[in-house]
Amino acid sequence: MTLLTTVVNGFGGHAIALGIAGVGSAIGTGIAAMGAMGLWKQSIKDKKKLPALALAMVGMPLSQVIYGMIFMNALIGANLNPDSYMNQMVFALFVGIAIAASAIMQGRAGAAACSNLAVDDKQGAGMYIAAMGVIETVALLAMVFGMGAIPSA
Repeated sequence: MTLLTTVVNGFGGHAIALGIAGVGSAIGTGIAAMGAMGLWKQSIKDKKKLPALALAMVGMPLSQVIYGMIFMNALIGANLNPDSYMNQMVFALFVGIAIAASAIMQGRAGAAACSNLAVDDKQGAGMYIAAMGVIETVALLAMVFGMGAIPSA
């Protein structure tokens, strides 16, 4: 009986982290965009200038996809033994989920910030950005700690 074997060099599903982080970024930007559109609609109705800060809120969850890519490249670059690919895939899955959760929650916070900007576009803008930066830190820590846990080849 002959067994078919496949040898994979340098890649064992590491794109899981990138893919899940990308999904989180897409969801987060979509949620924030819905909030921004509501703000802009209200601004048009009230004959006010459209707050540009809302666009920053929409774009903030995009950075998480970059963190997923950086983590993926670090895992690929480690060139670990193919026998550990299943473990690497599970590891990449959980790092990707942590990064995606940060993007989704950042989008929700961005939508809430847009809602608050509809009431008063002069108050709280700096604090909204700061709060979203704290949420961003979760993704950064997941990426950095995940990269620190990659064993040497």
